[in-house]
Amino acid sequence: MSDEMQGRVTSRQEARRRKILDEARGLFVEKGFEQTSLDMIIARTGGSRRNIYDLFGNKDGLFEEVMTDQLQTVLARTHVPSAIADDRPVRDQLEQIGLNFLNGLLQPEVLRTLRQFIVASGDRPDLGHRAFAAGPAVLYGQLEGYFEQMVAADRLVLPDVSVAARILTEMFKGGMELRAMMTGDHDIPGSRIEDHVRKAVDLFLNGALPR
Repeated sequence: MSDEMQGRVTSRQEARRRKILDEARGLFVEKGFEQTSLDMIIARTGGSRRNIYDLFGNKDGLFEEVMTDQLQTVLARTHVPSAIADDRPVRDQLEQIGLNFLNGLLQPEVLRTLRQFIVASGDRPDLGHRAFAAGPAVLYGQLEGYFEQMVAADRLVLPDVSVAARILTEMFKGGMELRAMMTGDHDIPGSRIEDHVRKAVDLFLNGALPR
């Protein structure tokens, strides 16, 4: 098979994978994991069970891929910069990271998928562990590397970059995604998100004790 033909095959496979992921996500959000069958997904995407088995293994594997896909979308949007290459003030860099992260996390389709995933993973802890490794753990690692560069350049003083990465991530979230998932109120003004991120960065950089 020529490289050109192989490229067309790969492109068709990726388009098919994308369609299955998108339609499956819609069904999982609408009906829940347990009530969504492979037949429902096939009815929307065409093909056969073999297509799903070949690409995802089974329904659990497909659900995991749907969740991972959403997490990767948030991570791609977050974009933790190289502290060496970015000469902007630290505060500006952190605020940009926080805004990108929170705006991605608070997208309605991401929140709806997360809600269903939390329900489904209750009886599947292995699924939760893999999703954590594909999402939060990646962001923590990126922030740790960023903080290590900042500390090495004497731009930040952090005794534990690993703890700092986790604390800042939770400060960015501030329970906003939890409230949106629990109440279904996904209409969060951009001005509120910006204000929250600014205050989170202020607290992180300044601390809460008098100096």
